[in-house]
Amino acid sequence: MKEVRIEDWLLNIEVEKTAAIYEDFTEVCAGQYYENFCKASLLLDDEVLHFGDVLGLDLHKPSAMNAFPVEGEQVMYSGHYTICGEIIAGELEAWDIVIGAHCFSLIEEDDHKPKLVTEPHFLIGFEVVLPWQLPESMELIKK
Repeated sequence: MKEVRIEDWLLNIEVEKTAAIYEDFTEVCAGQYYENFCKASLLLDDEVLHFGDVLGLDLHKPSAMNAFPVEGEQVMYSGHYTICGEIIAGELEAWDIVIGAHCFSLIEEDDHKPKLVTEPHFLIGFEVVLPWQLPESMELIKK
């Protein structure tokens, strides 16, 4: 276990086990909104990428994700990532970590987890608005 402090969060994380979850994880990898999420995520700034690396996350592969079109050819994504470990300190369900356009929150375990997770774990929720990057018009997908 590795103790990680991010602002007011204090987490005890199994970084290698968390990273292993995402190596072959494909549960949400379907559809054009997800494809756009991956493409737009290639443009993430270094601070957000560092956040993911510290936690052992592949930010392209959330455990669960929703997509909602918003004005201006953008998509609001929300969902969560599964982390092997435990929360030592940090307020739950508070969108208290903001990095660039991303908002993150701690979430206690729920029933939606990758099938391979047998370790103690928790979730980190996210919300972000990303630009539409695919050549197909977002208007055609909405219909």
